[in-house]
Amino acid sequence: MINVVISLYYYLLVVRAAYLLKPAEELPDLNISSSTKVLTGTLVSVMIVAGFFPAHLIDLAQAAAKALM
Repeated sequence: MINVVISLYYYLLVVRAAYLLKPAEELPDLNISSSTKVLTGTLVSVMIVAGFFPAHLIDLAQAAAKALM
């Protein structure tokens, strides 16, 4: 039980540092190209569709495994 308390303490320190403390210096805005935005959107969409319909990926993986054997 003491390990849980110690771990929780350290995790809360990370959360505190990430969200509650002011940064030492202001960071510049992150510039992302339009091609990177399109690629990111496409990959996220594929991951979401694959999460809702995993049977197609499982069939594809099984067919690939059979082809290798």
